[in-house]
Amino acid sequence: MSWRGARGLEAWGATDVNLDEITRERLAEAVRVYLEEAYGASPVPPEVRKRLAWGDGESLADIAAGPGPNPNGAGGAGGAGAPGFERTPTDAPPRECQHLRLRLGNRAYPHMKLAVDRIPETDDWVLAVDCHDRHILASVPPDQRGAFEALFRENADLKMRIERRWTQDGQPTFENYIRGRLSGR
Repeated sequence: MSWRGARGLEAWGATDVNLDEITRERLAEAVRVYLEEAYGASPVPPEVRKRLAWGDGESLADIAAGPGPNPNGAGGAGGAGAPGFERTPTDAPPRECQHLRLRLGNRAYPHMKLAVDRIPETDDWVLAVDCHDRHILASVPPDQRGAFEALFRENADLKMRIERRWTQDGQPTFENYIRGRLSGR
């Protein structure tokens, strides 16, 4: 099945979205929404703008494949891959990965990521937001946990706003994936 390119779940027209069907245009729109929610009227940091300097390619699979070194030290074999895209596993080409990540941050926390995750045991992919913040709580002194917990709540709220907008726009979110699967019964 393929994406129709218009907004809305009914226009999305697919429950199965492979990496090639996440077009440059759709990825750019997802990034635009993410940055709008994450930074509002604040300027987007230069290091984030560098991660958005994608090379040639019409799909996420092509864009994330490279060429060029990855400034985060992640990417394909030998660090190859488009600037900013982190792959899991790091040595696999994008179509064979389980996760692709683009660190875009937000006003308060620079490590939040736009995530593109493979649905297990399929070739279907969905967009998500990876707050990338839970791992730090164990190292936070008890007297500072309140501030970090407030940050985690803000990140979770931001994640929900971005994913809600993507879902409403017909992007391939997990919610749209499940809705499509259920409507196909």
